[in-house]
Amino acid sequence: AGMRRKDEPPPASVVVEVSHDAGFDAGRSGNGFGHVVPSDAHGTELKSDARDGTVPRLWHTLPGPDAVRRRAAAFAFSSNGLPRKYDYRDWTATTFMLRDRAIGNFAYPWLLCVCVSAVWWALYEHVEHLRHPRYDLSEFDRMYALIFTALGFMLVFRLSRAAIRFWDCRTAWGTIAMRGRALCDDCIVNLGARRPEETDDVIKWFCAFAVGVKCHLRVEALCAEQLAGILTQKEVDSMNALMDCRFHLFAANKMRRAVKRALLEEANDETAFSGDEDKKRRFLHPQHSATLMHSARGHLDVLVDVAGAMERIKATRLPIVYVAHLRTFLLVYILSMPFVYVSLWGIGVVPATAIIAFALLGIEGAATECENPFSAKRTNHLGMDGFCENVIADLGAMLAWWRDESSGG
Repeated sequence: AGMRRKDEPPPASVVVEVSHDAGFDAGRSGNGFGHVVPSDAHGTELKSDARDGTVPRLWHTLPGPDAVRRRAAAFAFSSNGLPRKYDYRDWTATTFMLRDRAIGNFAYPWLLCVCVSAVWWALYEHVEHLRHPRYDLSEFDRMYALIFTALGFMLVFRLSRAAIRFWDCRTAWGTIAMRGRALCDDCIVNLGARRPEETDDVIKWFCAFAVGVKCHLRVEALCAEQLAGILTQKEVDSMNALMDCRFHLFAANKMRRAVKRALLEEANDETAFSGDEDKKRRFLHPQHSATLMHSARGHLDVLVDVAGAMERIKATRLPIVYVAHLRTFLLVYILSMPFVYVSLWGIGVVPATAIIAFALLGIEGAATECENPFSAKRTNHLGMDGFCENVIADLGAMLAWWRDESSGG
């Protein structure tokens, strides 16, 4: 039964097309009937745009309502505790807020100063020997004014450096959004009609780049939910397994490869052997390709550079010699305050010390809070989840315009 007669026609061949794009292959799954069906970032089957089973276009999957809902929920969960908008004209709310002051950064030294002040006042009131004139240090109050001036300059410098680092990080994120939009827009305008698949790849991997930078700075795994409708679950799992939080470098490499593929053209290989007439080779277009390649590489280089700048800010703190010197004399100044002023202020030295310590230590705490603004649990840190959402929303709008133009709308 298994043998074929000589006069029988040969069986029909079965041809399986395999894409050369690893990201495309990684996003496919079998449906149990021998067909290959693309899946989204959650393992569910995506509906094809055509009857031949082609992968749906990014302009359908990225702005899809279900994908938008999943991304919004994932970003909202990730950004819980991050900055909330406040009315800078509302003095009541901004004056009496506590959590947003990052009190945890200086709570222990503040409690130490208040406790020392209260203990010394109690001893001064109940131990008569301590009220002897030989222990009166009130004459040092002028020296305290000079020390306070020096400490003020040091605290201002400390806070200003932290504010510069914070603003540099915010500027870097603005550059990522601006350069990424320019790169994707160039690809849509110049390559979209001729190389739609490669253009989709550039856009989707830029979305992954933005989310990857955020995850890298927070040292957390790449979340597939935040890239719903953009990357598949297998692609995200591969990045988590291979890149060790350096997801943005992987995405940048993918964008470079997509740009290169888009600027290549197939032609007959004149050096092919006689039996290989169908063999193809790919080469750069002689016109415009160099300019487009230079522009795209320029955008990509800037994206990687600004991500590296934020890595530098995260890894490099203010020199320890400055921080140690400032904190030492700051504590000495505040802790010795009750010994100098207890004879003049009495019990008032305790609340006075508490208020002054809160003011001075709060400045140091604010500097500590802002010099490395990448945590997901700090209200004063950068809202990187919101930045990523805005980037993806901008690209979704660009894809919608592209789809309307392509359909003649």
